[in-house]
Amino acid sequence: MIETLIEKITPERQERLLNPKMSDHFKTFFMGKYGFRLYEIKVGRKWVTMRSNCHRARISIDKFKTLAFVQWRRDAETDTFIPQQKRKREWYKDYGFTKNPRDYFVDTNHLWYK
Repeated sequence: MIETLIEKITPERQERLLNPKMSDHFKTFFMGKYGFRLYEIKVGRKWVTMRSNCHRARISIDKFKTLAFVQWRRDAETDTFIPQQKRKREWYKDYGFTKNPRDYFVDTNHLWYK
């Protein structure tokens, strides 16, 4: 059975995106090659298959981990944004980060779509 994770900020979605395990199968909103869409994501041993209603992509597990981290970071920053106010100090600890997510090095050399 496919689990559907519609809410952007939930512990289940955080676990699925940041720690993908083999045979995970779920649907969630994700920023892919063609924009922000509802994707069906299947995690295998070496590959991750992402399907939307208009296209299909098979990407490596390392590439998915990087894309999922960037997606979770973007969702967390969007969730804490309040216009004309500062975020509270150490806001990122509520979202599973140990330090500011912008301080993590994200290797984006392998993210180009083919």
